Amino acid sequence: MKRALLPLSLLCFLTASFVDDVPLNGKERPTAAIPELTARADAGDPDAQFELGVRRAKGDGVDEDPELATRWYRRAAEQGHAKAQVNLGLSYANGEGVAQDHVQAARWYREPAEAGYPRAQFNLGLCYALGTGVPKDADEAFRWYGKAAAQGIAEAQNNLGTCHANGKGTPRDRVEALAWYIVAAANGDSLAASNKARLSRSLTPAQLTRALRRSRTLREELAAGE
Repeated sequence: MKRALLPLSLLCFLTASFVDDVPLNGKERPTAAIPELTARADAGDPDAQFELGVRRAKGDGVDEDPELATRWYRRAAEQGHAKAQVNLGLSYANGEGVAQDHVQAARWYREPAEAGYPRAQFNLGLCYALGTGVPKDADEAFRWYGKAAAQGIAEAQNNLGTCHANGKGTPRDRVEALAWYIVAAANGDSLAASNKARLSRSLTPAQLTRALRRSRTLREELAAGE
C-alpha cells in the first residue's frame, strides 16, 4: 500500500480499489465451472465476463493473464457493469493488460461513480487528489471521498479525515478529522486507527470529547443512510 507522509504524520490511501467480490474458491472450485463460466461470458453475460476477468487477473482456476482479464472487463464494462468498469479503470491506471493511461482510468471510474458506485467514487477521488487523468482538484477529491465515505468505504473515510486535518478541499478542522478517523477505524481500517492515535495526541480533552460525540453522530447518519 503506497502512503504519503502528511502534516502531523497523518496518512492517506493513494492506491485505487480493485473489485473482486465474486465467489472465488481457488483450487477448490470445480474445473467444470470454468467452461460453463466462459460459455456464459461468450454469450454476453456481463456478470460472467466480470467474474472471468477477476479469475484471469488472480489466476483462480485458470492461468493468470492480465490481457485476457482486461478484455473480459472491457466487454462487461461496455454493458455498464460497474464493478468491471472500476477494474478496467484500474487496469489502465496500473498498465496491467493494457498500456498505462490515466485519462482512460479516470474515464472508466467516472460513469459508475456518477451512478453511485462507492468504489468508483473513491478511485475518482484519488484521481482528483493526485491529478492523475484529471486536473488536480482538492475540492473534487473531497467531494468524491465524501460520497464514498457516506456509503461505508473505510479508505474514503480515512482520506476524508485527512482532508479535514490538512484543510484540503474543506476548511481545516481537526475535530472533524478525528471523528472520521474514529469511524473508519471502527470499520476495521488500520491506517485510520494509526491516524486516530497520532491526531488524538495533539488535541485537548475538550476537542477529544467533541470528536467522539461527532463520530457517534456520523455513525448514526451512516447507519440511517444504509
